[in-house]
Amino acid sequence: MARPKSYNVEEVVERVVYAFWQHGYQALGLRELEHLTGLNQFAIRSEFGGKEGLYLTALELYTERAISHAMQPVRDGGFRQISVFLTSLVTDGSMTSSKYGCLIVNTGIENARVGSKRLEEAVRRYWHELESSFLVCLQNAIAAEEIDPDIDPEQIAKGLVSAVMGVHAQNRLDQKTDAGIQLVDILCSQLKSMELS
Repeated sequence: MARPKSYNVEEVVERVVYAFWQHGYQALGLRELEHLTGLNQFAIRSEFGGKEGLYLTALELYTERAISHAMQPVRDGGFRQISVFLTSLVTDGSMTSSKYGCLIVNTGIENARVGSKRLEEAVRRYWHELESSFLVCLQNAIAAEEIDPDIDPEQIAKGLVSAVMGVHAQNRLDQKTDAGIQLVDILCSQLKSMELS
């Protein structure tokens, strides 16, 4: 008969998200993960399939929260919601602003060395969701005659994703939640220029 779990999986994953976000994937060994989560190596392997499985679970939680709390309002809101989203990237206390940058950006950069297909898929899923959110918002804004119909919403959505990566990378580099504010200001100004009078 299996023993009951002495830990709450959701609480463990929550702690792991912040640990990986702060330290990165490669910097945390199993001993550090044991200390941070309260799990032993056997539980990490049996519950999550090892360190990479634990990391993927953390990325999934991070992604699902970003979709529901940050991306969905962009999809559902008007054109100006894109600027609200971008401003949140450099607003202290915002869910999307951190001196550690973005767990997904950090993962993508670190995975260039690690070379995990599974991590790459998780990163690409996140960026696809964000690009899709921007695209839906832009297409809705064109249909509502809020913005210039001659713009290319697909190109703008792709460019916004790249800009979001840059803002997060700047926040991480400078260890400040608002380090990328200059880029955000430029983006918001460009977006405003697309609005129809």
